[in-house]
Amino acid sequence: MKLSLNTARYLKPGLVIACLVTVLLCADTLLWWRTTRMIEREIATCRMALQTAGWTTTVERTSSGGWPFGAWVTLSSPRLRHEQTVAAPFDAGWSGTTLRAGGSWLDLMRTDLPVFLSGRNAARFLSLTAQATVLSQDLHLRFSKDQNTTFKAPSAELALTTEGLDQSASLTEVSGRLLAVPHAAYGATRLGFELSARSLHSPALPSLQLSARDVRFIAVLTSSTRKDATSFFSLEGYDRLLLQTATFSFGDANRLSFSGALDLPAATGHLTLTLLNWHEAAEQLLKTSPVRTALPPDLQIILERTLHEQSPVIVRNNQSVSLDIPVVNGHFPMPLETLLQNIPTQKIDVSHSRE
Repeated sequence: MKLSLNTARYLKPGLVIACLVTVLLCADTLLWWRTTRMIEREIATCRMALQTAGWTTTVERTSSGGWPFGAWVTLSSPRLRHEQTVAAPFDAGWSGTTLRAGGSWLDLMRTDLPVFLSGRNAARFLSLTAQATVLSQDLHLRFSKDQNTTFKAPSAELALTTEGLDQSASLTEVSGRLLAVPHAAYGATRLGFELSARSLHSPALPSLQLSARDVRFIAVLTSSTRKDATSFFSLEGYDRLLLQTATFSFGDANRLSFSGALDLPAATGHLTLTLLNWHEAAEQLLKTSPVRTALPPDLQIILERTLHEQSPVIVRNNQSVSLDIPVVNGHFPMPLETLLQNIPTQKIDVSHSRE
């Protein structure tokens, strides 16, 4: 059988393209194999380090995937567990549906390793003085070699119970960063945490007729001189808690922020509360029975006169109120009535200060 001139003319480029595609597929397969083996080694190293630190890890099944557009290793039903010991007196655990380490070739071109926890994930921590639970949905993580871990999730639920606190909250569009330096020098950051969220819902907010949004939280824990306290979960391993900011917005233009510092492990120090554009928030709080009954009568009179009789534009747009809150051994020693009485009323009663 003889090939026509036209057939021979098109067959040559076709063979070149076929050879090129074959070479690319072979190279892609080799790269996929090497990448998945590297990810498996990193997972094995991480599991070994956790086991050395007293954690137990279990996985139902391990598989590789992603070819030809990427490379990843999938762990089905991963579990992480820490039993209480004398050296580390806490119980902790984490469980997930699926853990996928790796991603597309574009994701893997970056220096950090992408990890995707699909489905619902649950983490729990229990010590003698505190209990915490974190639930998240479809959590994206990126682990870098400089000890920074970034995270992102469409939603998360938090619950914290201590001797003086029992609160829960749900967050949407959560993102942030975690910095962990196990052997940090004294006074340097050993654990840093940054979190942002689009909205926050808590059982305490509806009773105050408030809805929080644009949440931002930044805090660091500095290393302690106590060399025997190496656990991240023990307050003995830290010297101070520095709350750089804990802030959220509510209403149209109101913003509430906290900052301060606590000496550890005693948890003694102070917090500063600042309320910007407080006009609308004050109107809502005055309509709430628990808050209204806690306000001293003279402060109620000043607030009502400022809000309803002589409410200048400067109060609505720029005025802020600050309040210093002492903390002793993790508790607020002053009752709400005393704290409210310490608000500098001259900052609120602008009309009176002008007379």
